[in-house]
Amino acid sequence: MLKNLIIVGVGGGVGSALRYLLQETLHKQIENFEPYGTFVVNIIGCLLLGLLAGYAEQERLINTSMNLLLISGFCGGFTTFSTFAHQGNALFISSKPIQAILYIGLSVIIGLLAAYFGYRLTKA
Repeated sequence: MLKNLIIVGVGGGVGSALRYLLQETLHKQIENFEPYGTFVVNIIGCLLLGLLAGYAEQERLINTSMNLLLISGFCGGFTTFSTFAHQGNALFISSKPIQAILYIGLSVIIGLLAAYFGYRLTKA
């Protein structure tokens, strides 16, 4: 159990750090991009999770420890539902309902499609 906690923690730490770097880079490169850095990170995370889940199912790459490290740890740390919820709410509070609806709707729809596409790529 302790070994598994450490594996998930390491993966989560790396995923969180990478999320922060990517979001900050996007925010600095593109003006007024703040909530959408989370969007980009979550879509990339969904695609990656779909790929990893497909590989795990086929046992081509992922054993139990790698599953914990990459799927539970890294993807769990890299993507962030709480930030997504906070930023969607902030758009509503800022009287930007159209942006909020687009951000929330596209995040969910494209996230699901990215996860499916990642999974399907492993079947080719």
